[in-house]
Amino acid sequence: MSSASIPGLLTVADAAQALDRSTEQVRRYLREGRLKGRRLGGQWFIDEKALSDFREALTVSSTWADRLKLASNLKPLDGVIAIGHGGGSNIAEGKDAYRRSAWWRR
Repeated sequence: MSSASIPGLLTVADAAQALDRSTEQVRRYLREGRLKGRRLGGQWFIDEKALSDFREALTVSSTWADRLKLASNLKPLDGVIAIGHGGGSNIAEGKDAYRRSAWWRR
């Protein structure tokens, strides 16, 4: 699998092919420290064990959609004045409370 002359080490191109990513994406992983590698003579090399660990971490990590909150758990009106907190929706009371709490901004 490795086209590098150093046994046990993969080139960026080999890693990109194994991960089904572009070479620039693999270089970005290396620069960010997400994928462990080393530079030899200005070229990146990745240990085969580090690549397999990284591949496993990619499959285990959640997708973007998995990290979203359920719509039933969201309370979009909680941050709106006089709505979401308290017993009613008296906007005048909420406005006055906001003015009292923000007196120091003047």
